[in-house]
Amino acid sequence: MGIRRVALVAGLAGLAALLAQPPIRRAAKSMRTSSAPGSGAYELAAGWFLGGYYRDIASDCAAALAGVAEPSILEIGPGPGHLAERLLDLLPDAHWMGLDVDPAMLDAAECRLVRAGTRGRATLVEADVAQMPFPDASFDLVVSSLSAHHWPDAERGFGEIRRVLRPAGRALVYDLPTRWAHAETGYAGLAAADAVFGTHARTRAKGVGPLTIVWRADLRP
Repeated sequence: MGIRRVALVAGLAGLAALLAQPPIRRAAKSMRTSSAPGSGAYELAAGWFLGGYYRDIASDCAAALAGVAEPSILEIGPGPGHLAERLLDLLPDAHWMGLDVDPAMLDAAECRLVRAGTRGRATLVEADVAQMPFPDASFDLVVSSLSAHHWPDAERGFGEIRRVLRPAGRALVYDLPTRWAHAETGYAGLAAADAVFGTHARTRAKGVGPLTIVWRADLRP
């Protein structure tokens, strides 16, 4: 084996060993589930760039729940809890449940809700959207923001959303355009909602000029 080949093999082995380290593995897993190397990085980015975005979604959810007493809300992929904090502030009689596959994100969300004084109206669950541990017809509203394109089995996830919605409930799902989402993760994202919910309202939630950055899907059982 030539010197160059030996050096290449040694370099690849070193890289593999580095990637096998626990912090690196955790960061890689977090990139797959949230496009961030960890809950701290996501917290920082969300706080800087998405504050107004979360306020708009919280107002949208509150309008969707107008007239519903003591609404039950499920948020899928709540991250560090920015939207949850705003929802519970706007809806003082609501109970919020956050479902995420990343325990670090759930820990960050819990800390935020404790600081906000709303932890008593919140439940945090570590689980996959494709297999949710809730009875049928459990929620008045399901909301998700920038999470759907991280669901490996998005069609099954949307099927679970439909299952846990009450008959008069709604799901508001905000996510990247399909091509962008697929380029980032390889998953279907919002496109998978079509097979479960059929024709539904899809409107632009955020954009720059003619470019749509986030779509809003309004899904009803």
